[in-house]
Amino acid sequence: YGLVVASHNGQPVYLKDVAAVFEGFKEESSRSRMNGLPAVNIAVKKRVGENIIAIAGEVEKIIQNQQPTWPSGTEITKVMDKAKDTERMVADLENNILTGLVLVLGVIFFAMGFRNALMVSLAIPFSMLLSFTILQMMGITLNMVVLFSLTLALGMLVDNAIVIIENIYRFMEQGAGRVEAAMKATSEVALPVIGSTLTTLAAFSPMLWWPGIMGDFMKYLPLTLIITLSASLFVALVINPAFASLFMKHPAKAAEADGVSWEQPIEIKGPLLRSYSGLLRFCLRHPLVLLASAVFIMIFMIQAWLLRVGLKTPIEFFPSTEPKGIYVNADMPEGADLDYIDRILEQVEQAVAGDKHRRDEKSFAPTAPTGGPSDLKNVRIIYTKAVSASTGSSEFEANTPNHVGIRFLDLADRAESSRTTVEQIRKRIADIPGAKLTVALEAEGPPTGAPINIEIAGDNFAVLGTISKEIKKALAKLPHVEDIRDNFVEGTPSVRVRIDRQKAARFGLSTGMIGFALKAAYNGLIVSSFRDGSDDYDITVQLPEKDRQVTDVLRELLLPAPDGTTVPLSTIAEIDITGSMGSISRINGERVVTVKANVDETKVTGAVLRQQAEKLLAQMPLPPGYRVTFTGENQEQQESEGFLSEAFAVALLLIFLILVTQFNSISQPFLIMTSVILSLGGAFLGLMLYKMPFGVIMTGIGVISLAGVVVNNAIVLIDYTNLLRTRGISVREAVVAAGATRLRPVLLTAITTILGLVPMVTGVSYDFRNLAVSWVSESSQFWQSMAVAVIFGLMAATFLTLVVVPVLYFVLERGKEQIAAGYEAVERKRLELYQVLAGTR
Repeated sequence: YGLVVASHNGQPVYLKDVAAVFEGFKEESSRSRMNGLPAVNIAVKKRVGENIIAIAGEVEKIIQNQQPTWPSGTEITKVMDKAKDTERMVADLENNILTGLVLVLGVIFFAMGFRNALMVSLAIPFSMLLSFTILQMMGITLNMVVLFSLTLALGMLVDNAIVIIENIYRFMEQGAGRVEAAMKATSEVALPVIGSTLTTLAAFSPMLWWPGIMGDFMKYLPLTLIITLSASLFVALVINPAFASLFMKHPAKAAEADGVSWEQPIEIKGPLLRSYSGLLRFCLRHPLVLLASAVFIMIFMIQAWLLRVGLKTPIEFFPSTEPKGIYVNADMPEGADLDYIDRILEQVEQAVAGDKHRRDEKSFAPTAPTGGPSDLKNVRIIYTKAVSASTGSSEFEANTPNHVGIRFLDLADRAESSRTTVEQIRKRIADIPGAKLTVALEAEGPPTGAPINIEIAGDNFAVLGTISKEIKKALAKLPHVEDIRDNFVEGTPSVRVRIDRQKAARFGLSTGMIGFALKAAYNGLIVSSFRDGSDDYDITVQLPEKDRQVTDVLRELLLPAPDGTTVPLSTIAEIDITGSMGSISRINGERVVTVKANVDETKVTGAVLRQQAEKLLAQMPLPPGYRVTFTGENQEQQESEGFLSEAFAVALLLIFLILVTQFNSISQPFLIMTSVILSLGGAFLGLMLYKMPFGVIMTGIGVISLAGVVVNNAIVLIDYTNLLRTRGISVREAVVAAGATRLRPVLLTAITTILGLVPMVTGVSYDFRNLAVSWVSESSQFWQSMAVAVIFGLMAATFLTLVVVPVLYFVLERGKEQIAAGYEAVERKRLELYQVLAGTR
């Protein structure tokens, strides 16, 4: 208050004599509330590549250390805690892995006995150890995709070990010693085991080159599976035989070794083997009926899915999950001040809070014994943020600066589906006037854009706005389309100051000097600061607030000229009120207005409505030079569909080439590949039973995974059938004997793979940390459709491997024999005719 400033005439003047000097807060530019109480929002974001859990732990330490120094009654609430979400997801996947492991080991111990099962189960820890070591060396952390990949690989890890240990045990049953059985049995199945693993790796390898955002998100799945399955192959071929040669118990009923007697097929006895052999012999007598039935069943399953699910919701891009929170975004009228914005958002808060709102107080803190800020069952936090101008991203990412965020209870604590709560909130805010209110669900998974995202490109921004209005009207006619909005801003009310440059130049003033003076008068200018103890305070110069609320003061505003005189602004400029262009968005240098809309995915998928919207907009005439493009999720979906189709084709080609190399044949690989095509019927059966659309990402990856998995058992079966044929056994008997010999390992490998994925499908697992059954699973919402496709496809493929593939082999080999016999008969006739003509007969 005692500050002295110099005037133009050199005389000292006290600042308090020429200006109102007071202490106060900076002007309010935003307001935040949480559950109706005033709040301050602090957002902490991690750098790329850093550990979010470690960062959250450090933040918690800071809070604990600083909290004793805060005023009484101060509360800290983590509105959004991605570290907690990550820990919950990791724990969820860990429970699924461990539960699947218990199921897998239980089946192995039941079917193979303790000692053999123990040696098979060793493949899991050894393979996991090798996998974790390689992943650590590559700098890959345990994210949710890696953990699901381990869940998917869990049942496959023991496949090779089961085949090898089963074969070693069979050799020992027939009289071979431990070391000899380990060597001979492993060498007998080594090539088919390697081939089956290579086919699985070939199925996943094309996905390593997945481009775009989805590729960055999903690339860890093929990489983890390739590493893990390669490790399991090493363990099966090296470690398992070594342990078997040392610890496998010699069967008491083993016969004495007598040359190669222990290389014979398994003896068909017991109800399972007899029933299977009888079924196989029956099918060998009626091969055409079986093959026609298999094709018919596949077509029937696909048609059943199409009639029950596909006609309504045929395709989805990414799985639709239960939202953890939503945001009620408010698009305010241009020029709205902070008080107006806050009043609108407070009405939204009151609508969401419902009966929990205290009518006699501004806050609506919980009053009922049940707690919670709302009478809606799932609502945990209501968070509000109002800003007078756009200040960049907010605490909730994909939303507008002015919004009300609603966070839901954890999935296990919800009384009903959070989608039901979302619909209730939509109805409550539907009639609130004064702003355009839309609901946005918190995004999960990779960013893909809105379900309907339309970009309108052209030169004239006003024309773009007109087109966007027409498109919004057209979208509003479609059923199940919600929250239609665009980013077109018609114009902002503005005060325009048009400077007469010649007049300004006479006083030595430039447009820059005038603009600086106006900015200082209205926005304020920090000219200095002073220190009071350890605190610094800015000294800001600006017009009083009452003068900044009206435009008349501009006509009275005096500008300092360089010669020491003052010039009225009205002397050198014209002042009027007009509208200015609100904002301009460009994409690739073009002016673009974007129209977005959400879709009620409980009733229809975004893909279906996008198709309807495309047909509707195709009938809408556009001015020359303007175009409409569907982007966002639609663009990502088309790119992913194209890539996965190519990846599936490349995977089939690689699998076929591996089979040709292994069998040195063209016909037998084709025979094995039929199981891939026919197994698709099982995948669609699973989708039908669970009423799921065909997921471009998850189901697509499941089908590609299926292609690599279903051929494994067929490879082992056909390879052993060929081996029996080289020993002179007839085709029919070789097929039956090979099927019976490989029946148990084929069933075990299929069952273990299926059981490893059961927790992911059902969402039920055992929580080993809390020693309780977990009945819900957040991770299963993402991965369920992929697991369903693999499980049901593998069920169908197991039947195909055990019945259809042997019958196809029999038909193929019998056909070859008949062709060879016919050729020999023709040759004999030709030789007889030659002898007759030559007179030698």
